[in-house]
Amino acid sequence: MSFPSSRPRTLEADRDKSVTLEQVTASRPNRFHTPEPLGPPPPPNSLSQLPSFLQQTPASKVRGTLSGDYLTATGVEKKRTIIATRDIPQMIPEIPIDFFLEKILPLPHSLIDKTGHILKTLRSRGAINEEQDRWSAFSVDPVVATGQSKKYGDESVVFQPMEKIFKAVVDAAKENDDELQQTFEFLVTTGHPPMYSDRGAGDAQPDGFNKILAASTESNHHFVYDIANPCQFKTTDRGGNINDNVMKLIYDMTQILSLDPCRRFTFGTTIEDCSTRLWFLSHATLLKTTPFDFMRDRPRLIRLFLSLAFASPTKMGWDPTITFDHTSDDDRRQYRIEVNGKSYTTDRILSDIAADSPLGRATRVWKVVDDVGHVHVLKDVWLDHSRTEEHLIREEILKAVRDLDDGERFVERLKKHMLTPIAYGKVRVDEETDDTSGVMLAGYDPKEDEMVPLIPPTTISSRNTRRSTGMSMPSDRDSVRPLSSPGFEADESVESSSETPRPRRAVLDDLMKQGGNRLRHHRRYHYRVVFKEFATTIYEEKSCNNVFHAIADVVKGVALWILHKAGWVHRDISGGNLYWYEKERVGLIGDFEYARVIKGDGHHDVRTGTPFFMAAETLAQKYLFKKTEEILNDPGEGSTPDFDNPWPDSLDQPVLGSITPSTSQQLGHIDGFHHNPLHDLESIWWVIVYIVFFNDDAEELSPKPKTRQDVMDQLFNGRLEYLHRLSFFNESDRLREARQYLSSNFGCHTVDILEEYRTVLQNAYRKSERNYPPTIDDTSFFIHSSLLKPVLQNPVYVRGVHVIENEGIAKPVGVYLAPLRKYTFKESLAGAQKRLTG
Repeated sequence: MSFPSSRPRTLEADRDKSVTLEQVTASRPNRFHTPEPLGPPPPPNSLSQLPSFLQQTPASKVRGTLSGDYLTATGVEKKRTIIATRDIPQMIPEIPIDFFLEKILPLPHSLIDKTGHILKTLRSRGAINEEQDRWSAFSVDPVVATGQSKKYGDESVVFQPMEKIFKAVVDAAKENDDELQQTFEFLVTTGHPPMYSDRGAGDAQPDGFNKILAASTESNHHFVYDIANPCQFKTTDRGGNINDNVMKLIYDMTQILSLDPCRRFTFGTTIEDCSTRLWFLSHATLLKTTPFDFMRDRPRLIRLFLSLAFASPTKMGWDPTITFDHTSDDDRRQYRIEVNGKSYTTDRILSDIAADSPLGRATRVWKVVDDVGHVHVLKDVWLDHSRTEEHLIREEILKAVRDLDDGERFVERLKKHMLTPIAYGKVRVDEETDDTSGVMLAGYDPKEDEMVPLIPPTTISSRNTRRSTGMSMPSDRDSVRPLSSPGFEADESVESSSETPRPRRAVLDDLMKQGGNRLRHHRRYHYRVVFKEFATTIYEEKSCNNVFHAIADVVKGVALWILHKAGWVHRDISGGNLYWYEKERVGLIGDFEYARVIKGDGHHDVRTGTPFFMAAETLAQKYLFKKTEEILNDPGEGSTPDFDNPWPDSLDQPVLGSITPSTSQQLGHIDGFHHNPLHDLESIWWVIVYIVFFNDDAEELSPKPKTRQDVMDQLFNGRLEYLHRLSFFNESDRLREARQYLSSNFGCHTVDILEEYRTVLQNAYRKSERNYPPTIDDTSFFIHSSLLKPVLQNPVYVRGVHVIENEGIAKPVGVYLAPLRKYTFKESLAGAQKRLTG
């Protein structure tokens, strides 16, 4: 949608006339539409460990909050800059202040049409200086105090009278309606105190904020869990003050959404002199309003303060379906969470690093306990409205499997190796499905409105894009438009490259060109799912035997073979969604959120997956084996895997069962690049490489850790490029060289597994693509039983793997996903900083 004008009303026209804001906005058309129905995802959170469940799945852009630059940043200024330039679009929606106050931050019902009456009450009490046309609490406009701190004090002192005005408005409202219940107070801080959380003092320092009155008064600290509407003040809009205000406010708002799982969205305010803007941040969008003059446009300020003072916590962004329950022995907050009518109490957070970024799915995963003491895992995520809920995707897969010959048997076998959802559903707030447009914004759709620069062009220097020099990690692919062009290099950010100001139009044109793919608003809905199994990701598993047992269950045993036979591909296999379930001693696979039916026509597939584990072809978005040398060994036709003994727990057990022929569906003519089963199987190969490179044998360390480090930095840098990975995958010498710098047991046993796996997979690629274009031969897709067969038939390899105990090692700078099981957050961060400094 678009508004007739993004310019504010003339400020002088609204001065103290006895006209209410309701009268001002009554003549405006209602430009908010009723939203369409919504359509039919680890261990302790630290740099040293991986998010354990259902990895975020980036395809086109690596998030700033997941980059090495951010994770190793020692100053808050750098963090603010990274978030504002990499994770926030440089063009955002701007909406009229009146629509914001009417629709997004509305008055309580009892105060509608009362603004004018409250204004008269304030006049009668002397709260307004009629002669000087200002609030009596301010002796001068803030701009007059610029550079005169000895006389007027610093900014927090200059704006301290806002507290007095807020209280006067509240008192006047209560006089008109003695049944009103104030829910929030307003505070202007002095000395820039930080917002606190259960992690201690934070580095967000708002100049003012609203605070919930029900907050505990036992501490002198201000906790992020009680704060709403952070504010940043400047006495003038000259120089870089607007830029500074915006970056600080975005960081403040980001910290609220990141540190408080009870928060769905938050408001914010910036003031430069008297020019006031309101801001709104959810996991889907950041928007700002047109400015108004708080000193002379008093009806609007009164209207704003009334809404802030008497709003319910839900209207201010709190989630009523998740509440604080208790503080654990390690002083971490635990919560009571509702999922489709059932309640669960958190025991510890398994993963929440995805919530650090302001826009995205904000996936959080907890270990939870139900009312009878059973332990489960709960996932909370904000899904793009076009995405199907995860439990429904699982049902679709099982339905496709059921249609196979002997389908019921396959269904039961597959379910044994899939995570089992026991509670799930869309989160409902005030009897509506929680939604970033329909509920939070009352139907306003930001992507339909005019975009304006995040920072006004007059304050922006010439900008160029650059590639990040820091190590980067997987992020949330839904945060930007998926890319389909194979040559795109992601991880771009914006930085100033010239001190010479440029014309406004030129700056706007540059922003539109470089940020075109960042203007898209992803409407999201809130979804939760509880899984029965509390399993260990193979990142965390210390027994190399259990790691390979889990992989064998998934690849050679059941899960992927059945999935592929049913005509589906996973598209997001990573070490974070492969599990070892000790209770039943089986491998599990999870995160089917991006699974889809195999297709061979239609549009080019978008790049989907976690960069560390994506197949080279998926990264390149093209077929790479169609002109390679002759096939060395035919991988053979598809075969049925051994359901009973995919991995021998005992060396006396038979390794393989009977092999029977299978049929294959024909893809025929292929239009563009499409993900197929071989790409899933290559992702498994990269998972094994990752485990081998990011671990030592506990009994024997790497003889050449520096060489190994260099290879790690090259292969696992998180960037969306494929040449290094393709070379490592294709060249036998590269893999054999790994024996020289890996632990001897890894070099002798796991490298052999990788070599055999790679050879079979390479030959399958060559066979499948030998007639491309125009066709892909899908008879080579079903090689699952062949991938591990040569190794597992050799007891020496199996015995060697059984005795390896994984020991986490150091990792590339900024790569928080390495399985460093024996390092604390501070130790890992200190190590990364030491490496950066030499």
